[in-house]
Amino acid sequence: MKTTIETLTFPCEIKNKLKMKVSTTNLSIDYLDSHIIKFDKTNLSVQEPFKIIVRNYKYSLVTLLYSDNDKIYLPRENAIISFTKFVNILNYMNKL
Repeated sequence: MKTTIETLTFPCEIKNKLKMKVSTTNLSIDYLDSHIIKFDKTNLSVQEPFKIIVRNYKYSLVTLLYSDNDKIYLPRENAIISFTKFVNILNYMNKL
């Protein structure tokens, strides 16, 4: 079975919101693009989420962002949080 992979670029509005609301002096933030995997000759497809990886000298945090930009999934904690809660977590990580 053949597949096609389409890359979706990370949304600029999320990057801009984070740059405005989060002090990143002690943080390293990586934004990873999403992919849509389509299976040829079927009506099936899978969307891989966008990823945000945040690191400071001591901790790292991996989050997943789906099409709903207001909710962020934390796979390690198996929790869905709001964007404002995510900003609070990043600001706290920056202080550590």
